[in-house]
Amino acid sequence: MVVMACCMPLMLCAEVWEHAMLYPSVDQYGDNITLSGKVCVPLDKQPKGIILIPHYTITANEQAPSIHVTADAPYFWEDFVLLMPDYIGYGVTSDRVHPYLAGELTARNGIDMVFAAQHLLDSMDLKIPLDSLYIFGYSQGGASAVWTMRVIEEQYADRLHLKGCYAGGGPYDVAWTYDDAVATGRVTLPAAIAMLVMGTDAAYDLHLNRADFFTRSMEKKYMKYIASKKYDGLTIYFKMPNHRLKHWLTAVGRDKTQPQTKRLYEGLQRSSIVTADSCPSWTPQAPLYVFHSNKDNIVPVQCAEQLQRCYPDLPNVTYDIGNYGNHIQASAEFRKRVREMLNAL
Repeated sequence: MVVMACCMPLMLCAEVWEHAMLYPSVDQYGDNITLSGKVCVPLDKQPKGIILIPHYTITANEQAPSIHVTADAPYFWEDFVLLMPDYIGYGVTSDRVHPYLAGELTARNGIDMVFAAQHLLDSMDLKIPLDSLYIFGYSQGGASAVWTMRVIEEQYADRLHLKGCYAGGGPYDVAWTYDDAVATGRVTLPAAIAMLVMGTDAAYDLHLNRADFFTRSMEKKYMKYIASKKYDGLTIYFKMPNHRLKHWLTAVGRDKTQPQTKRLYEGLQRSSIVTADSCPSWTPQAPLYVFHSNKDNIVPVQCAEQLQRCYPDLPNVTYDIGNYGNHIQASAEFRKRVREMLNAL
């Protein structure tokens, strides 16, 4: 596998070199696709290894890692090579619907970036073996991190040796997040519900009809603020301030007995690394650190507890669940803790 093309460097400074790159992968249909992402390389020291960073939820294409410096990067880029994929639906594929939280597909796309980036690093005489690989992700990136760990250990163990996975605030049980919204009748981020419906439809080719799920208000706001990928999450939050689920999802969309909604829910279960009713056959082999705040207002702590229920006693799995504030406040604490752990290597 070779890097198909590389864009010009985005930034050159005294310590870190950023480089946007294109690389080959596959889409949800198994067809070849070109994806984009960013590589960050420390210039003044030999990197300790490679960190693959699947990113948190974004809504505007200008937030894609190949275009924008994510909040994760500065915590690690002085000591590690960072690989940050855009995902399908952002960067050079911004004309496509993002298959939101489609775990296995997102994992495959990130792994393909690891293989492609190795050729770029070799051309820079950075001989970093693929057995120096770590994964870090928060929120959507946390779920993607665990999915990537699973796919590596199940499908690429002969080519990649994962040294550690750090997952924070992740919706590991995507189906449960839907159940919780329906049960409470409320949703913190209406945009996420819209992205979940359309992203799951795109990921598994479900042929869903938006009109069966979106109220008229949601339909208008989805097309203007979300599908356009012109607005960041904070802007959309203030444009969609009503948190009552019935304001955004139709009665059909809130009823799993309806055929369309049943198909959606089955897709959500496919995207879940664990579910309330089952655990995966896969058992983590590399060290896995799971962080979650029990005050998380975006991704309920029950998602981490579902993971802990499936893997309660593994010596290589560490759970750090405590009062770390809301979702955003906890993200800073998570990054700081992981940086300290990695600095101790």
